[in-house]
Amino acid sequence: MIRTILTCLFIFSSESLRAAVPPSSAQQLIQAVPECDIDKDGKLTPSEIWYARNISVAKSEPWLLAVKLMGASYTPATLSDDERYGPEVGRKIKLFILSGQSNMVGQGLSAELPEELLKQNNRLLMFEGGKWQPLRPLNSFFGPEITFAHAMAKQYPDETIGIVKQAVGGTGVLAWHPQWTQEKADLTDDGKKGNLWQELTSKVHGAKTAADCQIMGFIWMQGGKDMLQMETGESYLRNLKALVDGIRDFTDSPDLPFVLGSYRTPAVPDDVSNFDFTELVVKGRPGYAAVLKAQQQAEVELAPAKMIPLRNLETHPRNVHYNTQGQRQLGRLFAEGYVELIEP
Repeated sequence: MIRTILTCLFIFSSESLRAAVPPSSAQQLIQAVPECDIDKDGKLTPSEIWYARNISVAKSEPWLLAVKLMGASYTPATLSDDERYGPEVGRKIKLFILSGQSNMVGQGLSAELPEELLKQNNRLLMFEGGKWQPLRPLNSFFGPEITFAHAMAKQYPDETIGIVKQAVGGTGVLAWHPQWTQEKADLTDDGKKGNLWQELTSKVHGAKTAADCQIMGFIWMQGGKDMLQMETGESYLRNLKALVDGIRDFTDSPDLPFVLGSYRTPAVPDDVSNFDFTELVVKGRPGYAAVLKAQQQAEVELAPAKMIPLRNLETHPRNVHYNTQGQRQLGRLFAEGYVELIEP
């Protein structure tokens, strides 16, 4: 019985974001986790399955069922090992570096993406597995890179767009510091994750080695982990500056455009330079105000830079991670911010 449940697949329509799973599997999961059927219609969308996984105890039977169903919801197109992707002869890939923590990793659901954002386009590439290949989600989840790249393809209609993304959820900026040490990274309990600066720059180097590239911009979505302590909040701008300066030095691009996202609650304005945070207490995040102020100051101190206030983006039910629509919007906002930065 369990094997039958775990091998059931989703039934999807490419025209709808309300894809449903086979009734027997849906009923099993609803019976185990009643809260996941949010609209009480007896069916489960990918978002509701995500929610079931998120609120279930890790490694429990409902969690495993939800994981299996989520994994079965999307299979990336296979590629020939002999195929080589890149720009036309004499042209360069316009390469964008994307990095950060969980909302850069992405919790958008690949199964909910429309066909035009999934189909292979040899002018939209990503560097993964040591090679350039068509941009697409490689698993059940995606981040802002999908819609960002599509927007850049419209901005540069005759060029090949390349994405190099390296992101790790729940991670402080010190894990990407150019002078990385485990002691520094452990200020946010991230030393065990290794030297993410080295991981990021090695990936960029591999991308540049595999094809002729023009480095176009650095897109950053991170800051939540540094809000957890006053010390890391107050040093956030200094550490972020070290990262951005390091990327600009590494890519030999002293004026590399830098775009970063900054989360906003309804109580916080877009411009926080004169905002009084004293009456705004965010439980468990004593460095909250310091990080938001640092992200705004980055526009001046890390110029050319653009801070994007992120407001009213859709999230998963009772969660901080952007859902499919939220991730699509995040990518578009990064693209709009980038264009505004390079074309004032």
